Amino acid sequence: MRNLSLEEFNELTQNSIVLADDEYGKKVLELTDHSIIKLFRVKRFISQATIYSPARRFAKNAKRLQQLNIPTISLIDLYNIKSIKRTAVHYQQLEGITVREYLQSSPIEDKFLAQLGEFIAHLHGRGIFFRSVHFGNIIVTPDKQLGLIDISDMSISRFSLGYFKRLRNLKHLFRLPEDIQLVQNNTLIEQSYLAHYGINNKKFQQDFLQTCQKLKQS
Repeated sequence: MRNLSLEEFNELTQNSIVLADDEYGKKVLELTDHSIIKLFRVKRFISQATIYSPARRFAKNAKRLQQLNIPTISLIDLYNIKSIKRTAVHYQQLEGITVREYLQSSPIEDKFLAQLGEFIAHLHGRGIFFRSVHFGNIIVTPDKQLGLIDISDMSISRFSLGYFKRLRNLKHLFRLPEDIQLVQNNTLIEQSYLAHYGINNKKFQQDFLQTCQKLKQS
């Protein structure tokens, strides 16, 4: 993680566009070269605060996803900006549009929903528990692959996720009303997920589908 003075930070972010902020200030900036800086607030700059910062976790997750051949952002650098009590990750965006934008801009395609279900099953099979998973954080790349952004809130295990952890993660997938209304009357995502999960127990499949349906109706 590179220490950055306030002057260096201001020079780097000059003429940037604020993409997100909150009551504490700027959170996400798009620079003039279209790269992104995501800022993380740090209460105290002791050693552990920077060693275990969300910025480092973000970078670690990006590296691990790339090792697993899952499309994601391209890391440029990590910054420690003591003067504004922030750490930051600087990265190149993953080219494409979000799943939400894709579904909103074109008729629902069975093939695409099946691909989405397979992708989520693949993530879980590789031990990826993505707490921020929703249709706005999954990207459809120009060559129609699926990838992930906003990846700081993620854990990656060496083992496939168990049943209950998979369902917990699906609660995150089906939690936003604007996403649910796009697929509410369709079960292709769940059907495809089950097909690629590889569990053939009929009672389990029935329970799984019922649970997903309740999530989409809540």
